[in-house]
Amino acid sequence: METGIAVAAVEAYFAAINARDAAGIRALFEPDGELVTPAGRVSGAAAIADFYSTQAFGATDLRAVPGPLMISGNRVSVEIRLRMHGLESRVADFFEIDSGRISRLSVYLGGPV
Repeated sequence: METGIAVAAVEAYFAAINARDAAGIRALFEPDGELVTPAGRVSGAAAIADFYSTQAFGATDLRAVPGPLMISGNRVSVEIRLRMHGLESRVADFFEIDSGRISRLSVYLGGPV
């Protein structure tokens, strides 16, 4: 996979997160995409968009600031400074990108910044 395609997908993901754009999130995931978080596993682009709408987008101060992307083939990892509900913490995201869309995203929560 061309590196630029993976980078574009991840950058679009963070733009959608910061814009609280559930439709944008849905469009970025494969129809059978998977999201793995400490809260559990969510399958399917529509269910993933619903997860973000009900879980993350309710935070009025939601802001994700990604650090440098680390890319290996179709895999991208990134450390994020996440502000949510008055707290700032470190989060690590691990993406698998296929055909320009996210096929799997694993999210790991770290401690406060």
